[in-house]
Amino acid sequence: MRVSRLQLKALLLLVAVGIVPVAGAMAVLLPGYGQAVRLNEQQYQLVVLKEAAAAVERHIALPQLDAVAVANALSQASSEAMRDRQEQAFGAVEALLQSRPNLDAVRFEVPAAKVSTVLHKHGAASSDVPTSTDALRREADARGVAFEITDGTRATLVVPIPATSQSAAARAKGYVTTSVYLEPLATDLRTVAEARALIGDATGMVIVDSNRRVIAGYNAPWAKRGADASHLPIWSMLPDGVPRDRPLGLHDDYEEGGVKMVGSVQTIRNIGWAMALWRPEAVALAEYYRVRKLIFGLAAAAVLVALLIGFVSTRAITGPVLRMAKQARLIGERAWDRLLPAVTRKDELGDLSRALHTMAGDLQEGEREIERQAKLRGDLSRFVSKDLVDAIVSGSHPLELGGRRQTITVLFADVVAFTPLAEGREPEQVVSMLNELFSVLTEVVFRHEGMVDKFIGDCIMGVWGAPVATEDHAARALAAAEDMMRFLEVAGEQWHDKYGVEVRLAIGVNSGDAIVGNIGSDKRMEYTVVGDTVNVAARLETIAAPNQVLVGESTAERARDEFDLRLLGERKLTGRKAEIRVYELETS
Repeated sequence: MRVSRLQLKALLLLVAVGIVPVAGAMAVLLPGYGQAVRLNEQQYQLVVLKEAAAAVERHIALPQLDAVAVANALSQASSEAMRDRQEQAFGAVEALLQSRPNLDAVRFEVPAAKVSTVLHKHGAASSDVPTSTDALRREADARGVAFEITDGTRATLVVPIPATSQSAAARAKGYVTTSVYLEPLATDLRTVAEARALIGDATGMVIVDSNRRVIAGYNAPWAKRGADASHLPIWSMLPDGVPRDRPLGLHDDYEEGGVKMVGSVQTIRNIGWAMALWRPEAVALAEYYRVRKLIFGLAAAAVLVALLIGFVSTRAITGPVLRMAKQARLIGERAWDRLLPAVTRKDELGDLSRALHTMAGDLQEGEREIERQAKLRGDLSRFVSKDLVDAIVSGSHPLELGGRRQTITVLFADVVAFTPLAEGREPEQVVSMLNELFSVLTEVVFRHEGMVDKFIGDCIMGVWGAPVATEDHAARALAAAEDMMRFLEVAGEQWHDKYGVEVRLAIGVNSGDAIVGNIGSDKRMEYTVVGDTVNVAARLETIAAPNQVLVGESTAERARDEFDLRLLGERKLTGRKAEIRVYELETS
């Protein structure tokens, strides 16, 4: 069929009308959508790095806390009162090591006096404990802790021994040195990668120290432990003078070996380490390239439609394309309240628009869920245990009134003679003293996987076996009681110097069945435990002597083989007709 000039001009006009709007729409749509995908990738990388950094901090924090506890114990051993009983004092420190699962051996050093002694658990090797250096000791004096990579498998951790008095401060300084093994860090990286479904793609991760030496790597064959990684261009995004007291997360695009990369860097507070995660842009923005390819295909189809059905049809096509461009911009701006509703078209543009709308909904819901869980966990963790927070956030724990019978162990720890201690002191000082004491006692309860039920004036109530049932709840409660007493032994003199008081605790522990659940009203409820088991624990605390732990018979039967319990006989408790057998936990 012959085509006339007019038909040819009309055809060319229709082609122009079809191409120009579609090309313009793509020029508006693709950059906005690409920016949205890039921003989502960068945020995702930072989330992965924060998870990995948290695992690294946990791996280092536990030995550090234990080393500080040993340093405090050695501080007491070097006091004037213990100077003539050094062997006994070091024996007490070695006994403390037995209760620290993260330490096998430590080195006690006084460089000025050329003293270097290894203290270790029974059966643990003593020859493999590193010695400190002048640089590490200076850093420990300045920041309270020093950390340095020793070799390919471990790092040296140094904490100073605090002086117990002005006269002690004038003498030569002492330090506690121990090893932190680095092998599990590579496993931590792989665990995070598996949890985030990064196995098998081109994602690489590496942990480096303050000198950019490799500590652990994932999916980076060159990242051998101890290798120099300072040449990597990804570190250029870190500013000079990176703060150590808070983590810093950054992301940027860069080029390495002619390949465009999308990478992020996360610093680890206090120790000067940094973590990097990178992905080739082609992998990181694969979804963007896929959508771009789809849009180009749709554009070609739109031109064909313009040629076949005319000017009106081209106008009908450009409308939804512009709509999608606006939708993409709104997604890039995170303007969820201004998103356009899904279209009902049945063609390819309609499919793309609905896919874009669905993607926006999924992104919005994902961000809301992340924010909701983060806020909920942060708010709840200040009041209840981690297990209960996880149960509430996951929805497995109901928030209605009611409870269930469960076998638990309850601990009450009360400050002895608190009223006389508070007399003559400012309320702010009393509150500060209680807050400091409760912070330590709460940490002890959490360390032994218990739940802080409530604070009653100068008393703390801890519960084991709820909300998650455990077989060894009695043993965990008694171990927590031992740690509380050890804390008083180690920190007693510091408390006396700081507040001018001697803090002593009376502790009662009892096990048995109780009602566990939400108690209160529809307007105000509290997750707690109720029953005679709780009452007996409270009564045992009231009759306990200062720095004494009284244990009920049910608890003693459950943990008799693990702890040194002495039968005190039968005692009459207030509010109970029958006498009960009472035991004392030997903590010294």
